[in-house]
Amino acid sequence: MTHSAVRIAPALVLASLICGCDQLGLGTKAPASDGAPAEQELQKISYMSSSDSPAKSRRLYSHYEEARTCGDFELAMRWNRPPNVAGGVFNKKIVYLTSGVPSDLAKDSEVFVIGTIEQGKSLGSGTQGWLLRMRDGTVVQAIEMQNFLEKEEQPAQDGKPVALEKPNKPGRVFCGQGVYQGTMGKDPDHPEKPIPLVSVLFAMDRES
Repeated sequence: MTHSAVRIAPALVLASLICGCDQLGLGTKAPASDGAPAEQELQKISYMSSSDSPAKSRRLYSHYEEARTCGDFELAMRWNRPPNVAGGVFNKKIVYLTSGVPSDLAKDSEVFVIGTIEQGKSLGSGTQGWLLRMRDGTVVQAIEMQNFLEKEEQPAQDGKPVALEKPNKPGRVFCGQGVYQGTMGKDPDHPEKPIPLVSVLFAMDRES
């Protein structure tokens, strides 16, 4: 065998290995995950209504108020709004806040928040407010505007599922979609220390 043949042979072997890796998918990057739950997980919320999305790419959950638990609501929301994909009316990625609020979370971020109600009451002018304790002990203030509360009245009169069942009852689980306003909230027990504030666009309370 000539010297040139000796040099060429390893190169041919290496080329064949690279080719083989490509055929096996080992030499290519897997597409980035959008963070949506696996379709098998959705069996848990098969009772919830869904409809075709405008893009017809997949069916989306269309009535969050049907969720029996906040966990079911979060599952439906994560399917409709995967955390790694910008979307919604603000065309932003939604940040799921289940245990604490990141110190670097930008104001006006769209968020999904879940916590246990410590206090819920009317703040006047048709506005409802809550103090929530998250899994890590963080206390958050959530405020919901009048227009949503008015929308809730009609389904309740029709006997349909409603989002807010007993929103003033401490100990119930609160979950909602909203906009983070920064540390502008107030904790009545510690008025000297501002807490995270979320302006709620849609919220529910459930036993779990």
